[in-house]
Amino acid sequence: MSTSVTLHCNTTRGFSACAASLITDGLTVEEARRIGAAHGWRHVNGRDYCAACSGSSIKPRVIVAVNGVDAGAARVRADLRLQTARGVLLSHVNAATQGDWRYDPDKTWNLPGPHFGEEFVAAGPADRPVCVAGTGPADDPQSMSDAAYIACLDPEVGRAVTGVLGEAFDAVHQEHGLVDSSLAQAAVDLADAILRPKGQR
Repeated sequence: MSTSVTLHCNTTRGFSACAASLITDGLTVEEARRIGAAHGWRHVNGRDYCAACSGSSIKPRVIVAVNGVDAGAARVRADLRLQTARGVLLSHVNAATQGDWRYDPDKTWNLPGPHFGEEFVAAGPADRPVCVAGTGPADDPQSMSDAAYIACLDPEVGRAVTGVLGEAFDAVHQEHGLVDSSLAQAAVDLADAILRPKGQR
């Protein structure tokens, strides 16, 4: 069992707020703020501000994973998770039906086969379409939403995502597995979502 104290940035701008937070191994708020200060955080008038919002010259470096002796007790380093997720996604992208995927809510699949009369995602030429996925009964709101979503995430989008994962891997790998920006953290979150065993939340 472990204890941690998390600092949350209190900066607000109009209707939005800074989403930065720093998870520390401090046992008290005071100790957490001393740790935060070493990472460029400032505590002013009872409020906490991240390095970016406080104008600190300190470049924040946040350890998101540490390899331990017991593999079951520690997560795989962030850069390795990025690399693995990129490989997994790229293999799916390369195996998927190629080309632009499209969905037309005014059409249902009218060719013979198991998806006849269903909402569908198509690929290939308009005169010789291939059914990538049939999502369910015609005019059903969920079937239509699922088809629109699948069409948005065609192989070209998948390739773009693998590019993002690759760039993030390079940046995090140079930092020896440390994540030091919100953009890199977003890429790590994306990698973890790809690698998450399906059926788990």
